[in-house]
Amino acid sequence: MKPTDLIRAATARLTEAGFPSPSADARVLLAYVLGIEPKRLISVESVRQDDADLYDSVVESRLSGTPVQHIMGIAYFRTGEVEVGPGVFIPRPETEALAGWAIDWLRSTASSRPPTTPPCVVELCAGTGAISVAIAQEQPGARQWAVEMSADAYPYLCKNTADTPIIPVWADMGEALHELDGTVDLVVANPPYIPVAGKAILPSDVEADPDLALFSGPDGLDATRTVAQVARRLLKPGGVLGSEHGDGQEAAVAAIFRQTGLIHVESHKDLTGRPRFVTAARAQSPEIPVSTTPRNLTPAGQDVE
Repeated sequence: MKPTDLIRAATARLTEAGFPSPSADARVLLAYVLGIEPKRLISVESVRQDDADLYDSVVESRLSGTPVQHIMGIAYFRTGEVEVGPGVFIPRPETEALAGWAIDWLRSTASSRPPTTPPCVVELCAGTGAISVAIAQEQPGARQWAVEMSADAYPYLCKNTADTPIIPVWADMGEALHELDGTVDLVVANPPYIPVAGKAILPSDVEADPDLALFSGPDGLDATRTVAQVARRLLKPGGVLGSEHGDGQEAAVAAIFRQTGLIHVESHKDLTGRPRFVTAARAQSPEIPVSTTPRNLTPAGQDVE
């Protein structure tokens, strides 16, 4: 059976069911069944009947509402992948912009640090640890901690960081890592940022994610306020913070950061051109820039007043 015929049929079924990315889902799932990367599908001339039957079953799982990433047990993120499943937030491509900024900031400031003093990096609201893992893979050498409070998500964090220098921490971020206060170079976070009222109109592509990773108070910014306070505590002078936010929240996040005493507050866009994350710095280190423009990002947005 030709893979194009299988993909076409699966795409039609997923389209009819109203899934947002039917063609991409169909291709990724067939690649998963065949044990290859999606980009290698073009070289596959035919699919065995047993693989076609398995493919039909995984398409049925998708039609029942199971996320593609849960079916595969992994989510792709930047140049690697992380294990996912029920109970942990599935990392999204949009967050790759924040990870790219963090990696490029570490890269651009490496020459200003003594060779014997590796940078200290903390990820808050870590979930799978995707951002931390990307940093460890693409800009190795940092001392890294990843903080997650969910008992369901923490095992995934431990699995994904098992073969890395990243130290997973199971704790409420507000109480975590006091031993690092005033010593951290970079704090990065993708906190929950959906207002609680948004649960009634939750998009279908996030319904499988745990509430703890999605919702955060009446305006969606309770966790972001805590991120700002924790970052202000952890960062050394000149250290920087990058935190993701939802649509239309950039001005509010910028205001929170300024109210916390952080400086050089700046909004950044993702590859779709939407404001996606805000960066800031702890004062007293003008020689270290808070904002670089990663090679894989659109130019940073203007400072939000």
